[in-house]
Amino acid sequence: MNSPADATPDKPALVFLRGLIRSRFHWGTFPRRFDKDFQVIEPELPGNGYLYRDTTPGSIPAMMEAVRAQVRTTTTAPVIIIAVSMGAMIATEWARRYPQEIRQLHLVNTSLANLSLPWQRMKALSFLRLISTTGSRLRLEQTILKLTMSRPLGMAEKELWLDFAEAHPLRWRNIFVQLIASSGYQGPREAPVENIVMYNASGDQLVKPGCTMAIARQWKKPLITHPDAGHDLPMDDPQWLEEKIRGNFLRDLLKD
Repeated sequence: MNSPADATPDKPALVFLRGLIRSRFHWGTFPRRFDKDFQVIEPELPGNGYLYRDTTPGSIPAMMEAVRAQVRTTTTAPVIIIAVSMGAMIATEWARRYPQEIRQLHLVNTSLANLSLPWQRMKALSFLRLISTTGSRLRLEQTILKLTMSRPLGMAEKELWLDFAEAHPLRWRNIFVQLIASSGYQGPREAPVENIVMYNASGDQLVKPGCTMAIARQWKKPLITHPDAGHDLPMDDPQWLEEKIRGNFLRDLLKD
């Protein structure tokens, strides 16, 4: 990541946060869709992806501080965050603790322990399928792909993801820490900042779409639903998500 001296102050800072045991690698080319208009920042949660040798902090607030510290080496300006699943919990905690640092939140397919029941937040069958793979990291990655994506992956794309998983092996300790931290995270009862849009997907096999709906209803924020995409909405239909994000606040922001 660049230092603050290398930042581009003429462009708004746009932060991308991935979810449970996912890396910035798993955004694919989605962040590149915003390069022209934004200063794109892609931090990595310790324990995941390129930081697989590190130890994942033990709570969502601690994870947030680790990610925030990475972003602050690049920019000290308020940021816009696009976040999926557990990444959206981290973004929510950032907004709760440091609201002055957040310009907008775009939260995708997420949940909060104080607004949804445990079996809604991670479907029981999906949880069992994840736990059953603990003997094989490759089988874990294959299971994740099946649970999180509705569109079929091409052979080359699938091999790329599996190769990445093999070259950046997740530690089981970090996997369970993230599962436990995300399953117990309770968010604020009121929206932590003003500018928030929620997005969910009707085909989500991992988390019931109603979990994101419950947050939007509680916070009194808009919810946009994809008719058939899965949990990994940015990979299932990146064009749809880009259009919706740009149409909610970003277009007005770029006019400022």
